[in-house]
Amino acid sequence: MKNISNYILLLLLFIVSVGCSDYFEPNFNNNLSEETVLDYELNPEYVEGLYVPAYGAIPGSYTTFSGDFLDCATDNAVSNDYNSTAWKMHTVSNFFTSGNYPIYTWNNNYRYIKNIYKFLSVGLNDDIVYRNSNEDRNIQIKKRMEGEAHFLLALNYFQLLRDYAGPVDGEIMGIPIVDKVITEEEALELKRAPYAESVEFIVAHIDTALTSGLLPEYSDEYVNSHPDDNLQSTIYGDGLAGLPTTVACNALKSRLLLYAASPAFSAGNSAQAAGYYTRSAEAAKKVIDALGNLPDIYHPNTIDDDFFTKVDANPELILRRANQTKAWEEDNYPPSLGLSVQGSTNPSQNLVDAFPMSNGYPITDSANSEYSEDMPYENRDPRFYMTIIYNNAEFHNLNIQMWNGGNTSVGAANISDDSRVSRTNYYLRKWITEKPSFVAGVSSETPWHFTAMFRAVEAYLNFAEAANNAVGPDVMIDGLSARQALRLVRNRAGIPADGDSSIASDPYLASLTDLTDLIKNERRIELCFEGHRFYDIRRWGDDLNTTVKKSEVSTDDNGTTFNYNFNENVYPNQVSFPDYMRYGAIPRSEILTSSNLKQNDGWK
Repeated sequence: MKNISNYILLLLLFIVSVGCSDYFEPNFNNNLSEETVLDYELNPEYVEGLYVPAYGAIPGSYTTFSGDFLDCATDNAVSNDYNSTAWKMHTVSNFFTSGNYPIYTWNNNYRYIKNIYKFLSVGLNDDIVYRNSNEDRNIQIKKRMEGEAHFLLALNYFQLLRDYAGPVDGEIMGIPIVDKVITEEEALELKRAPYAESVEFIVAHIDTALTSGLLPEYSDEYVNSHPDDNLQSTIYGDGLAGLPTTVACNALKSRLLLYAASPAFSAGNSAQAAGYYTRSAEAAKKVIDALGNLPDIYHPNTIDDDFFTKVDANPELILRRANQTKAWEEDNYPPSLGLSVQGSTNPSQNLVDAFPMSNGYPITDSANSEYSEDMPYENRDPRFYMTIIYNNAEFHNLNIQMWNGGNTSVGAANISDDSRVSRTNYYLRKWITEKPSFVAGVSSETPWHFTAMFRAVEAYLNFAEAANNAVGPDVMIDGLSARQALRLVRNRAGIPADGDSSIASDPYLASLTDLTDLIKNERRIELCFEGHRFYDIRRWGDDLNTTVKKSEVSTDDNGTTFNYNFNENVYPNQVSFPDYMRYGAIPRSEILTSSNLKQNDGWK
C-alpha cells in the first residue's frame, strides 16, 4: 500500500485538463515547467511521475456513474434519487445528447495517454538513472516501468474504444490513435481509425507490456522463489498489488477481444468475429492457468471477511485499488433503526429473478426449480444472499421490513419522506459490509474496500462466452470447454448445493444444447455492480428498453406472512432509448474543434 500511496502523491503533481485540441502539447502545472520535468539527469523522479496519472483509469470506486453504480443505468438496479442522472435517463425524454452524455472518459484518457508518451520519449533512455545505489535495480525498474506504461496505454485506449466506437455512415469505426508525441496542429487533423485497426493497436501495446518487465505477481515470495532472475525485492516485492501484472495484461486482452467479437462491433463479419473469439478465449485461459482454481470465498455468513473487505492476499483480484471508508455503507445501508443512511442503490426485480434456485434451475422452470412465489427468497442461489437485501432479510441483526409500516417505510423512525426509501423494495448487499454501525455509542469499524479492474471469475466467464461462440459448448480450447468453465463458476457459487466440479452434478447445465442465455445470465449475476452490464447488453445487441420492475410487499398480520406483486414498473412512463444509443457519443466539443473527427450515427 505504501508504494501505491507514493504513486498517488506523484499523480497529484501532474493533474491537468486537456482535450484533443491540445492533445500531447506541453501542459504542466505552474510549479514545474516542461524543461524541468524532462531534465532527467537532474530530476529522474519527475520523469518517472509522468505516466503515473494514467493509473487514474483504474477507478477508485464502483460508483462511477455520476455517483451511482453504472448498473443503475441498466435493468439491474435503480437509484433512489429522483434527481440522479440514472433516474432522469429513464424518465426524461431526450435526456442524453452528445453535449450531455454521462459516460465521459474522453478528456481523462487522452490526458493520461499524452503523459505516457511524454514518459516514453525520455523515460527509458540508457543514461537515465532512477536508482543510483544499484545498477540491477535501475535496469529492472526501467523494464517494469516500460511494461506499466504500455499496459496503461492499452487500458486507456481500451476504455476509449469501449465508450466511443460506433458506426459512421454505417461502418463501425474506432478512435483516433497515435504512437508518439504529436503537435497541436497534428492533433487537430486526427481522424478515427477503423475499428479493427484500433483493436490491433491496443493488442500490440498489451503484447509489448507482456514482453517487458512485468511479472505474474509482485511479492517477496515470488522474488525469493526465482533466485536465478536476480529480482530486486524493492522493484518486484510486497506492497505492489496495484501495479499491472502479466495476468492483468491477458485479462485486458481477453476483455478487449471479447468486446471486438461481439455483434455490435463485428458488423456481420463472422470470420473476423470467430478469430477475435478464439483469441479472447486463449487469453482468458492464460489467466485461468496463471491463477489456478477459483478461490473458495462465496459464503454468505462470512462474505464480509472472506471477500468484500479482503484487499490483500485475495487471489480473486487481479488489479485493484483499495481504500478504508464507511462511505459505501453510509450510501447504501437500509434506513432502518432510525439510521441516517441513504439506501441509495436499489436492485431491480429483474436482477432478483436472474438468480436461480439452489439446485441450479432458473425460477422460470416450473417443473424443476421448486420456486414458490409465496416464498420467493427461499432456497435461492447463495450469490443472491450475498448481493440483495430483500424483505425480511436479516441485516445488522435486524429483519429489514419492506412493507408499509415496516422499519424502512415512511413514518418509521427518522424516515419522514421517501428520499431514502427503496424504489424497488430491495437494497444492495454486495460490497456493503456489516462492520460500521452508524449508531451513536456503538463501536464501529471502518472497513477496507477494493475496486477490482479484473477478477478471476471474469476470466472464466470471458472464456465461456468466447469459446462457446468460437467452437461451441463442448470443444476444447487449450484444454477447457465453455461448458466446463461455466461449471467451475457455478460450483464455486455452491450450485447445485450438493454438486461438485463435474458437469454431471449440474443437471440444468448438462441438459442445455445452447449455452448462450446461461452464459449471459451467469455474467449478469457474477459481475453485477462492477460496471459490466451497461456494456454487455449493448455489445450483445440486447434490448435497451427492458421494463425495470420492482417488488410490492404487503402483510395482513404485521409481518408473519407476506403478499408479493412482482409486476409493477419502477419508472413512471419509462422512456425508450433509440438503437443508436447502443454506441457512445463523442463529446460535442471535440467534434466542433476537430473537423476530421466524425460523430457516431444518430447522435446530435
